[in-house]
This record gives sequence, structure tokens and C-alpha cells, in this order.
Amino acid sequence: MSSYCISWNDSELAAAREQYAQFFLSYAQWYNGFHAYIYRVLCVIGVLANIAIVAVLLRATMRRNPFNLFLIAIAICDMTLMGSYFAYYQVEMCNPWFFSYFWIIFTYLYAVLSVFVHSASLWLTVNMAVLRFLVLRGSARSNSSTQFNSYKAAAVAIVLAIGISFIGSAPNMLRYEIKYLGRVPVPRRCLVSEQYSSYYDTESTVEGYNLIQPQFWNCPWERISFWTLGIVLKVIPCVLLTVFMALLVRMLIEAKNRRSRLSHGSGMSSGSAALKSKNQNASGGGKTQAERTTAMLILIVLCTMITELPQGILGVVVGLEPAFSGAAQVLGNFTDLLSLLNSSVNFILYSTMSNLFRREFLNAFRECCPWQKLCSNRKNSHRTLGHVGSKKENIQHLTGSGMSALPTQSTSLRTHLLRSPIVSAKTSNEKQEQQELLIEEKNGTIVAEEDEGAADENV
Repeated sequence: MSSYCISWNDSELAAAREQYAQFFLSYAQWYNGFHAYIYRVLCVIGVLANIAIVAVLLRATMRRNPFNLFLIAIAICDMTLMGSYFAYYQVEMCNPWFFSYFWIIFTYLYAVLSVFVHSASLWLTVNMAVLRFLVLRGSARSNSSTQFNSYKAAAVAIVLAIGISFIGSAPNMLRYEIKYLGRVPVPRRCLVSEQYSSYYDTESTVEGYNLIQPQFWNCPWERISFWTLGIVLKVIPCVLLTVFMALLVRMLIEAKNRRSRLSHGSGMSSGSAALKSKNQNASGGGKTQAERTTAMLILIVLCTMITELPQGILGVVVGLEPAFSGAAQVLGNFTDLLSLLNSSVNFILYSTMSNLFRREFLNAFRECCPWQKLCSNRKNSHRTLGHVGSKKENIQHLTGSGMSALPTQSTSLRTHLLRSPIVSAKTSNEKQEQQELLIEEKNGTIVAEEDEGAADENV
């Protein structure tokens, strides 16, 4: 918050800011040496990862789940944030582009757009958690939850998140305007810069532009802008994320306990219990489709809360103690790192927790992954050899069990019985039944694999 909107004078505020800044300065200087490399890696990988997320979630198989609309919108916001952050820090002061009208326009758009897309990503995560809670609550109460588990509900929630973000960042959009200063001398630091001194001499001038606050901007506007950004775009979303994450975890535990009671207390037969256990294992370790989806959404919410909550707390502290803004400026790269981590981690979550996402990713980028064909052929060959070996063992077991029923000393009787048309026909029928059983088992394995992918439709 500006010094003219608080009771402190400029000298007192500067001294207090310097005191807080010195407390964190050693930690900030240690990290700042690595930040230039870390943010470049995170931004490049994060943009590519979010492009891959959008490409995969737009495939026909992934479009069945309305919640994927949230993930697409979040990926677009995240890649916009990281792309603009990367571009903004590539042009340093004294770079010839830095003094161009194009760059001041980009700086203004970055100052406005970065706040908007970052808050939109946060509110999209909040609305996704709220909508997921409503769907699970409707299912638990045996009510029709289709009104919430639909594209219409997801679209309304996305529009609502964008609207809240726009309203919250509107004061920040009004806070800046571009002022043209005319031709001004080149800053002295540019004349001694090792990288850019060759572009200028002592007589050089450049176009001067600056971002200033408009004439109508006063203390009430400053307070509205600050507390709107801090409360509406930081504190409230973090509180809602905490509440609904706890509710989702509670519902997940209740669903697990309810399934355990049904499977162990219903008095089912051993054959039915074995069949149910086999189906659960094939579909993902005994978890239902809704539970796997909820577990992944909980991790998304948790990662967002971990990265956004410290920034919300820091904003509130600066509002209550304006002198702490000096520490906030020193810790700016740390808060940037948290935002970049939150924007780039989603691809890892989707890939590790969704079999369907991994499969669709490999199908979408098959040309970029030539090793997939090799792995697929190797897997098919192992599966074929496994079925052949299993078939051979079953046939040997069948023959051995039939022979062991006869006395060992009755060799001639055994030969006579095997040559008998009735026994030969019976043995042939048993072998045919055993082969049909093997074929059914093979088909059952394939169906179980297909069920595993279908049960994991929700990313």
C-alpha cells in the first residue's frame, strides 16, 4: 500500500521497510542466484505440459467427463501465466526493446493479465472442489446428482469463477495508465553495461514511457484495490479450498468405510466375494471410479492451497503492517516460484493418477514416442507366451490328474482304457472344455483390462 495512504511519513516507512528487508535479505540473495535458471526451466516445461494437457483432454474419450472442462480452463490460465512471466523477464532494462512503445504495452498487459489469470486459475480450482462436493453429496443421499455432474453445471461454474476473478482484479486494471515522457537521455547504467553499452553513447536518447496511477486514483481506491486483491483473490479462495478439501477427504473416507462394510458384512458367498474382489482389483485396487476421481481432485486442491496460502497470508500481513512490504518485495522471487510450481505440477498429477490420461497421452503423441510401439510389441509377446505356457501347464495337469486315478501296476489296463472309444471321447471332450476355459480366461483378462481403462474415465 502506498505511503500516502497510511499514517507513517516516507522516512519512517522507508526505515521500517529496510529493517524487515534485512531480516530476509540473506535468504533471498541465496535463492536469487538460482531463480533465473529455475523459472526458465519451470516456464518452458510448464507451458509444454499444459499444452499437452489441453490436447489430451480435448480427445473424444476424455470429453465424456464434465470436470475435464475445469482442467482445460486451468491449463489455459496456467500456460498464459507462465508464458507471459517468461517473456516479461527476458527483456532487461537497457535492452533496446525496453524503451519501445510495444514493450510498455506488454508491461501494462502483463501487470493486468497476470493477476487476472492467476486468480482465475485459483477460483476455477475452488469451484471444481465445490461442484465435486455437490455431486458426491447427491450420490450419498441417493438423490439425482446429474444436475451437478453435467456440462451445463461445469460451464456455469467456470463462468462464475472467471466473473469473480474479473471483479476482484478490476481495481488493479484501473490502477495503471501509460505516460509518454518524450525523448530522454539514456540511463547511466546502460552506458556502463557490459551487455548493452555498445548500443548507446553519451549523446544517445530513447523514448521514455512509464506506468503511473491515473489522476482519480486516491487513498480509497488504493485501499479498495489492495484489500480486494488480498481478500477476494487470496484469502477467501484459500479458506474455501481448506474447507472443501476437508469435506472431500471426509466423504472419501466414509465411502471407503461404507464399501468395506458392504463387502464384509453382507454375508455373501465365497464365490461372489472372490468375483467382487477380482473386479475391484481389476478396476484399481478396490477403489470406485468416483473415489479415484475425488482423490485426484483432492491432490489438485491440496497443491493449490499449499502454494497460494502463504501468498494470502503475506498479503494480509502487509495490509496490517505496511512496513512489512519491504520483506514482501525481497521475497518476491519466492512467491513467484510458488505460483510457477502450482502452474506446472498438474501434468504430473494427471499422469500418475489416471491410467486413461496416460494412455490417451501416448495415443495423442504417438509420433513423438517411438518407444511406445516397441514396448507395446514386447508386452504383447510376453502376454502371448504367458497364455501359451499357461495352456500347456493346464493340459499337462489335466492329463496327469486323469492318469493318477489308475493303479500304477495296471499298465495294460490303462492302455486298454485309453484306447477305448468311450474314454478317448471323454478325454477329447475334457481337453476341448479345458481349451474353451482357457479362451474364456483370456477374454476375461482382456475385458478386465478394458474395464480398468473405462472405470478410470474421470481424469
